[in-house]
Amino acid sequence: MNIAARPRRTLVGAGIAVALIIPALLSPFDQDEAALAAITAMLVVSVVVLSGYVGQISFCQFSFAAIGAFTTGALVDGQGWSFWLAMPVGVVAAAAVGVLVGIPALRLTGLLLSVLTVAVALFFDRFVLATDTLPAFSGGSLQWHPHKPSLFGVQLTGEYGFYLFTFAMFLLVVLLVWNLRSGKAGRVLRAVRDSELAAATMGLNVTAWKLAAFGLSAGIAGLAGCLLAVANESVSAGSYDFLHSVQLLAIATVWGVGVLTAAALGGAFFVYGPELLAKTPLSAKWFSLILGAVLVAQLVYSPDGIIPKVAEDIRHALHRRRGDASMPPADAPVVEVA
Repeated sequence: MNIAARPRRTLVGAGIAVALIIPALLSPFDQDEAALAAITAMLVVSVVVLSGYVGQISFCQFSFAAIGAFTTGALVDGQGWSFWLAMPVGVVAAAAVGVLVGIPALRLTGLLLSVLTVAVALFFDRFVLATDTLPAFSGGSLQWHPHKPSLFGVQLTGEYGFYLFTFAMFLLVVLLVWNLRSGKAGRVLRAVRDSELAAATMGLNVTAWKLAAFGLSAGIAGLAGCLLAVANESVSAGSYDFLHSVQLLAIATVWGVGVLTAAALGGAFFVYGPELLAKTPLSAKWFSLILGAVLVAQLVYSPDGIIPKVAEDIRHALHRRRGDASMPPADAPVVEVA
């Protein structure tokens, strides 16, 4: 067994145990918040896939989530579908839109790609989700109100039960992405991220892999949107606006956009950050300002994110404790804990 894998598995097991036990001791309101944190963590995973593994910037992840949410609302509340039938439709629809966004992004990088995704987010904000544009999709002047589903005959209306459901979905998404990262697909995506020209020279279909990454990332965001729709039991355009996408990318960058561990911590920070501020002399309105300040400090002192920095410091401390004469190279891969 890989020695490095032992502490990683221990940390993962401990993290899952904490995530199962702590919410069981909380109030129903906090259990609802925990479910929202688990769903938001999926959105952070979608950022990790696209930005961390492929190096593509996206400011429209909440737009992809909106596709899943409004599709679920329109089909469940508007057409009487089962959630379990509406959810895959929402995921596929979000993935398809992600591929469409990825097509013009094939020739764009950096600033131009950022502008493209900002334009997509604003297009959704101002047109697609507007009440008078596509009322059959947006619900018009009335909001969709899809109810929480039942699973194997058990209604997921209880706060802790629904949290367990969302947490299980999060773990499945993480497992999917982890297997992707550890396998051939992960190596290919990293090759595309490091140098598209070199990847093409090796015979890789860069176009297909980038579009697949956009589709997968958007599909994960769409799944999160489907779950958000039933978690809130309402779907409104204000919950999926451009600012939410900006905050999501900033949080993923602060914690470490290249590591899956950032997903769990980022989801909790996104949900509980404003809640904690509301209990101080400040208010939740300060969250964006504080997040921006933290992002600036992180980019200056730890460009790769907080988690990679902490992992690197721990790795160096362990080597010093063992008395190793030689230190690992600075560019050695960071061990992920999830």
